[in-house]
Amino acid sequence: MRPLSLRFLNHHGLLPALLSTAVCVGMVKTRVDWSQHSVYLWLLWNLFLAWVPYGLSMMASFLHAHGAARWWSLVPLAVAWLLVFPNAPYLLTDFIHLRPRQGIPLWFDAALLGLFAATGWMLGLLSLEVWKRLLEERVGSAGAWLGVAVVSVLCGYGIYLGRVERWNSWDVLTEPRPFFSAIRAHLREPGENPQLLGITALFTVLVLLSYYAFEQLRRRRPSEDAQA
Repeated sequence: MRPLSLRFLNHHGLLPALLSTAVCVGMVKTRVDWSQHSVYLWLLWNLFLAWVPYGLSMMASFLHAHGAARWWSLVPLAVAWLLVFPNAPYLLTDFIHLRPRQGIPLWFDAALLGLFAATGWMLGLLSLEVWKRLLEERVGSAGAWLGVAVVSVLCGYGIYLGRVERWNSWDVLTEPRPFFSAIRAHLREPGENPQLLGITALFTVLVLLSYYAFEQLRRRRPSEDAQA
């Protein structure tokens, strides 16, 4: 029997996450060596931020699985995770930087951005799965799916705040007054900003649909795979 820690890491998709990240780093290095320019080095920072919610969810799952924490003691981790969760699917929006650049084929940059976006999205789904399972234990399946829906809406809104208004997750701590003032203004007149509604709605749907597909694939039994 494999050690519990190995089974735990395998269950949470650590190997594919590490492999995808390694290829991301390799492609950025290849691009820098090829072009002699560091145009997309900032993608590594964005990918690091996508790892943060994954790391927090792994911590919560480990503590819960080993009985080291009661459910209420996980609330601070859950709040921290909720604040940083949009950083994972946010990588998809980095496609706005795709344009022809001297010395590098456009297809290479498209593949580079696509891989970073896919890796970030995978990290987000893996982390969301942890909290959905924890919610299921407390409030049942329907309540857990309601939680996923709420998280998806907040994620879409967080992506809007980051991409359009250029807020960061840590601004909640470093600039709380202007940050929450901006949120209050959005709540007072949400219809005044079509981008806010459009981006929030789009990413809400994308996160919900992709997580639903992700969960269905994860729950397929070996017998079902053999029959397919």
